[in-house]
Amino acid sequence: MPNEILMYGASGFYFLCYIPELYANYVNKNANFYNVPEKVVMLIGTLLAITYALQLNNIALILNYGLCLLVEIIALGMRLYYAIRNHYIVVKEVEIVPA
Repeated sequence: MPNEILMYGASGFYFLCYIPELYANYVNKNANFYNVPEKVVMLIGTLLAITYALQLNNIALILNYGLCLLVEIIALGMRLYYAIRNHYIVVKEVEIVPA
């Protein structure tokens, strides 16, 4: 049981670390494609970890990596959405007329 409490604490802190990133992505609505590969690699690592946890049938690990998988998918989705959205926004140039 003490080992599981450590894992639950780790899960909580990991989730807390993602709140500022998700909030900043939402508020700034800014991302580019350079940030996406990092999130894809993290998602692959989390998928491998949750597969391992499911094979062990360890509830603490499943909860930890399940929560990690959820926030990784949300973060990747937000980054992709804003990267694609910002890529297609056309900035209108203002013509300056000399006086």
